[in-house]
Amino acid sequence: MQPEEVFSTRSPGDGLYREAQVQMETGSHRRSSDDHSMDAALDRLRRDLLHAPPVDPEPDETEESDLIDYASMEFEVERMRKRLAVWEIFMAYMRDGARTWPQVQQSLTQEDFDKIFAICDGVPLRDLMLDLR
Repeated sequence: MQPEEVFSTRSPGDGLYREAQVQMETGSHRRSSDDHSMDAALDRLRRDLLHAPPVDPEPDETEESDLIDYASMEFEVERMRKRLAVWEIFMAYMRDGARTWPQVQQSLTQEDFDKIFAICDGVPLRDLMLDLR
């Protein structure tokens, strides 16, 4: 079907359909050549992947920079847990309506301060919350 035939067989209010039909009709030649170049590109990709060296190094070839420092990771996770516990204390007052930091600070009770002190475990609150080392 030619684009002219599409225009003559549809109603005047069918503009979007006509535009899509014209694009389909006139773009069909481009699409087939694109399909061939896409197939060729996929074939090249398959060949490249088949001939690529393995990604994982042998166990004895592990570099020092790839090793995980478990102690450091454990320290950071524990620090994040402490920070979260302090933020949860603050968030409780925000849920209750505190909209500014001074309001949160004025709402804190002695029990909250004791909890925060226990959470910090000797580390200054500022250092814990601001990631200072």
